[in-house]
Amino acid sequence: MGGAAFLVLLILSSANPFKLDKPAKAKHVKMIVEYAEEHDHDPYELLAIAITESSLNPKAVSWAGAIGLFQIMCKYWAVPLKYKTVKKCEKELLDPYKNMEAGVHVLNTYRNRYAQCKGSRAYRCYYAGPRWQRRTLKTKEKIARYEKKVLRKKKLLHKYYRGLIESIRSDFRARS
Repeated sequence: MGGAAFLVLLILSSANPFKLDKPAKAKHVKMIVEYAEEHDHDPYELLAIAITESSLNPKAVSWAGAIGLFQIMCKYWAVPLKYKTVKKCEKELLDPYKNMEAGVHVLNTYRNRYAQCKGSRAYRCYYAGPRWQRRTLKTKEKIARYEKKVLRKKKLLHKYYRGLIESIRSDFRARS
């Protein structure tokens, strides 16, 4: 879908809660939706995670050291992602595409390996690791709020951006 069609679609929409009309965000939306389509993932889920984690800012770095669109913690994921060093991981994951691939890898790893990370509980694992159930009550409540944030954003994506997302999916299928 061309940039002009994207803007018209958003202007006609009654709301734009995630400001996806900004060109920098639009290109990441397109990248994530196309990746999801190509790899049989839910684009609404991947977008909701990236929006929750970084507001689609590929250069985001958290106070804890999480990097990029999907806020990957290289101190935990460098070796599983096959990086030789944490520094190399941090440098490479500033690339939005590599960061997205890493985020999907993290999500899939949790879902495939841990019973407590199935379905939407995978968001709890994504946020706090597979041992999130061992945390204090206050921390567990914070982790549960994260899951709710992702689910709320996913719902808003369906409500306000379904036309956009389905158009990108359709265009991708037509090119494939």
